[in-house]
Amino acid sequence: MMIRVAQLVVITALIFTTSVVQAQKAPKNVQVLKDLSTKEIRTYMKAVSRGIGEKCNYCHDMKAYDKDDKKPKLVAREYLKLVNEINTQVAMINKNVMKKSRLEMVTCYTCHAGSLEIVTEE
Repeated sequence: MMIRVAQLVVITALIFTTSVVQAQKAPKNVQVLKDLSTKEIRTYMKAVSRGIGEKCNYCHDMKAYDKDDKKPKLVAREYLKLVNEINTQVAMINKNVMKKSRLEMVTCYTCHAGSLEIVTEE
């Protein structure tokens, strides 16, 4: 009886470990955030989600995150490139012109403020 319980515990642990490892696999088809770890990508994408006020399924096929079949994902990818370019320029201005060491970063929230539509002053 004790052996049977021990076997069941081991099998359950293996199944759980396998499912956790599979859930944490490195993302596929990463084209913009290539220098980030899997954990950093997930953290970044959560910030994107908050920044535009949408859930992951707005841009991603929840069964295949790597697919590029949703237009919002393609648009977001281009905006992520733009954000990276802007932040590179901001860093140069902060360092060379303003002589600041603290970097102010532009994010999705900077323009979207938690809304899908870009927020503008009227």
